[in-house]
Formats: sequence, C-alpha cells, structure tokens
Amino acid sequence: MAVKVVLAPCPNYDQENIDVAIGQGLESLGGFSTFVKPGQKVLIKPNALLGETPEHAVTTHPAIIAAVVKAVVALGATAWVGDSPGNVHSNVAKTMEKTGLLQATEENGGRLVYFQQDGVVEIKASNPKLPIRISKLVLEADVIINLPKLKTHGLTLYTGAIKNMFGTVPGFHKTAYHTAFPKAADFAAAMVDIFAATKPTLNIMDAIIGMEGNGPNSGTPRKMGLLIASTDAVALDAIGAYLIGYEPERILTTAIAAKRNLGEINLTKIEIAGPPLSQYRQPDWKKSFSSLGFIGDLPEIMIKLLSPILSQVTIFPTIDQTKCTKCLVCVNNCPAKTINYDKQKKVVTIDKKDCISCFCCHELCEYQAVKLDRSWLVRMLNLG
Repeated sequence: MAVKVVLAPCPNYDQENIDVAIGQGLESLGGFSTFVKPGQKVLIKPNALLGETPEHAVTTHPAIIAAVVKAVVALGATAWVGDSPGNVHSNVAKTMEKTGLLQATEENGGRLVYFQQDGVVEIKASNPKLPIRISKLVLEADVIINLPKLKTHGLTLYTGAIKNMFGTVPGFHKTAYHTAFPKAADFAAAMVDIFAATKPTLNIMDAIIGMEGNGPNSGTPRKMGLLIASTDAVALDAIGAYLIGYEPERILTTAIAAKRNLGEINLTKIEIAGPPLSQYRQPDWKKSFSSLGFIGDLPEIMIKLLSPILSQVTIFPTIDQTKCTKCLVCVNNCPAKTINYDKQKKVVTIDKKDCISCFCCHELCEYQAVKLDRSWLVRMLNLG
C-alpha cells in the first residue's frame, strides 16, 4: 500500500482557516482520533529555533499549535508543547512567549514543557563517536506530533520533519553533534539517529509561509499556501523538498533515513491526497548552499581526487560589525569555540582557520549580523 502524504491548501494563518485545513486534511489519514486516545500524554514538537515573532517565518506558526492543542485536549489527552531552541543559553520561556507558542499552548488547554529540566536518556547511535542524548520527557510521551516548518538550511540544505526532531536533544548536548560530526553526511546521519529514536506518530508541516534563501533564520519568507501531513516523516520531507525544487535524494537526512527503511523517498510510491504537486511546486525557490553539503554528497574517492579543487569550495561565516549588537550569542554557542569578542576593540571576530562551517552562528543570530562569505569558486559557479 502506498504511503500517503496530505496536501491541505490554506491561504493564511487565520485560526478558522487553520482549524479547517488541519481537520479536513487529516480526515484522509483517519482524523486525530486515529492517533490520540483519551488519557494519553501527547508531545507536540514545533520548530522553535529562536525567539522571533511569527511574521519572520522562522518558527512554526502559533495558530497551528493552537489547532493541534485544541484537538488533542478535545480527545481527552494531555497536550505537552516542547522544544529546545538552538541557542543553548536562551530562556526557553521567553523564546516561546515571543514566538507566540506559549500563549497558543496555554490558552487552548496545553502545557509548555522544558526538556532541559527533566534529565536525558542515552541511546546507542549508529556512530559510536557520540551517543544520542534525548530528553527523558520526550521518551515518556505516548504520542509525538511533529510540527516542522518548511525552510532552507545552510548545512543540511533543507530542514523539515526529520531534522525538527533534533530539538528533542536538550540544551548544551546539541553543540556536541556539530563538533563530533563536521561533515554534512555524518551530521545528517546523526540527525536520522535522533529521528529514529523519537519516531513521531504524526507529522504536520507548516508550509503556508516557508523560508527561502539563507535559512533557517536569515532567509526570506515565501508563500507556499499548504499544510503537509503524513504518518511518514521521510515521505513528507521527500515531498517538501520536491516542492521547493530539490530532488528528494539530494537531501542527506531524507536519503539516509530512506536507506535505513525508516520511510519512503520514492515519489512514485507516495500517494498524494489533495491537489497535484504540480499546482504548488516552486522550483525557483532560492536555495541555501553549504560547502559541506556539496562535498558531503561526493564519494570518498572523488573527494581525494578533487581535493585541490574542493579546497576552494568554501563558505565561511563573517561578522557584519554594523549590525552586530554584541549580544554574544554566536560566541557562547560556537561548537568549535572559534568566535571571540575583543573587549578593547569591542568587535566580534571569527577564526576561519579552525571554523568547522556548521553555521550555528548564522542560524542563531537574531540581527542577521552573520553573513556567509563565499570563496571565489563558489561565486564563479553561482553555488551560493
């Protein structure tokens, strides 16, 4: 039987439109009652990357949180809403308040939960270099409803349902992944390990307004006009990537998860419930590029043969001093500890020699003061 992915058209974030789109869209999957039973603990996992207001299209829109929380509570289950933002030093409550997720949760009978406060559980990973450390609270949930946001990404090219589960790793444990796995393929494999350990029951993607360009934070909002839902996160990501102009196999997290039989990547084996893909596909969606993502796709033998050329395919973050507020979020969150603040000169600088190009600084800067400096070859090939 073909895997089903629902395309539910929704023109805007008006609460009534959201409620109808989610309700009607899930009918073809059996409705919420298929996944949620009375008395269950349901974890609702949004993308709450950082404390940006909804119009910036950085986080899952609060209207979607409100709709899902209402539906879960109406079925007699407990609705938890939780995420661990990318800035490990951030006040999670303030982040959730600024994004509107706190209000959407509490006003509809749900409860915000804090992954950092309830301990972690270690799980064996595919790569013995680093075990998986997931919030104990996540593993205590009976059901996980995953609510990713459709966005480009500077390291993984696309961020969707699979990568959204990285947020179940609490606080400081996140930085260890970037340090341990600087190559995009290895980092993607670690993301798949986390996804496999959490395996959400249902996935509903906020693709009403997504993000193109330098996502997941510094890109530009762009309208898609859809909610996308599936029980298969791999299939959902295959469709999401295809809609913005990627072949699904190009996205490492999707390809690796499919290879591990965690879901379907073949578009011909995915049943679309709703309008045809051609009606919404936007292949001119501006992409985000990373040298790690580009090189990580190549076989090891090709990397060795082409190493003189590939050494010129680089993108490094740089600080725009005119926009930098000296908040030091980049300094405090750099996994490789290559970003420094000169107190005398009052400038933030990046040591390119030891930079691992994980782009965490670019991802977490709320002031868009971190720019991606492309090498001459990247500019010439128009890859970034």
